[in-house]
Amino acid sequence: MIFRKDRALKHLLSVYPHALSDFHCDRPDQVDIELSNRCNLRCKMCWFHGENGIGDRYKGSELKTHEVCTIVDQLARHISHIYIGGSEPFIREDFLMVLKHIKSRNLSVAFTTNGTLLETKDIEMLVELGVDEISFSIDGNKELHDRVRGRGVFEKATESLRKIAEYKKKQASMKPVITVNVVLTLSLMGRLKETLNAIEQSTGNGADFYRLHHLWYVSENELAIHQSAIRHTLGCRAAGAASHVLPDSRITEQRAFLNEIMYVSSLPKVIMFPDLSSADTVKYYSESPRLKTRCIAPFFGAVIKPNGDVRFCPDEWIDDYSIGNLRNNSLYDLWNNEQACKFRSVILKEKHFAGCNRCSWMYSYGP
Repeated sequence: MIFRKDRALKHLLSVYPHALSDFHCDRPDQVDIELSNRCNLRCKMCWFHGENGIGDRYKGSELKTHEVCTIVDQLARHISHIYIGGSEPFIREDFLMVLKHIKSRNLSVAFTTNGTLLETKDIEMLVELGVDEISFSIDGNKELHDRVRGRGVFEKATESLRKIAEYKKKQASMKPVITVNVVLTLSLMGRLKETLNAIEQSTGNGADFYRLHHLWYVSENELAIHQSAIRHTLGCRAAGAASHVLPDSRITEQRAFLNEIMYVSSLPKVIMFPDLSSADTVKYYSESPRLKTRCIAPFFGAVIKPNGDVRFCPDEWIDDYSIGNLRNNSLYDLWNNEQACKFRSVILKEKHFAGCNRCSWMYSYGP
């Protein structure tokens, strides 16, 4: 707990000097590039193509290969890491070309995949390029995973993971680090250890880490509070946040689930995200949790949408606040413009909004 308080103070002190400079910041530490919102699957909890998903808003307007490479060249002068977000990256035929260009600029790069579109040539290239980290989304054993993502998906995903691990070994390479993302859903209660065993067996123990992800969701009441506050402070509707209203998201037996999580998180290779204290884990799954967390992401990172729009919020939490478009301006022209500084001033005052209680970026950058 002392560590958590010290880290919170450190982050707070890193943000407040910007308030004295009209909320100008030097440069982003990390940028997420969403190449596409297209996907070959329709996973139930996905904010793009799930039960309440917003769909693909960028059909016909995605950045071209040369535009993405130009942005990478621009970023390479200022940052060291890029994350490829959005939906399934391999749905773009130029994805390996983009990765090759990123690595040619001596940047580290990571991405998440459902693992169903990888071919042998892709697998070999990922290792040979030295891609830094690949996360595979696997949300249960074969039965549970295929129920969420579709028939046969578990076998395809675990086969791809296993082949990458085998080729890494053949090439005596330490990269890419292979992580399995397991989203904690109601259907996994009582079956977490079984799930990890099934994935380990099916992948030949090829994963370097298992990251247990708390689900990013919001209740109807929390959504109303979230959208009302954003409308009042930023003049936005934040309609996309409704994509996180998931019918089966609520964990009603928090204590029992906590005990299971605590047991599984002590196993080798298992990490939690976010890594919450016991008390905060219970709060997280409660209605309108009051977590003492401050969002500082807009001071250090940005999201580039498939059409070049630049935003501070990932995962559609505030989907209609943009600081500009990279087809018309460089990121560094936009980074400290009026819209950017306004957003930072609002978030510093508010600390975070109701929907932010379960946002990945608040925990990535915050305490």
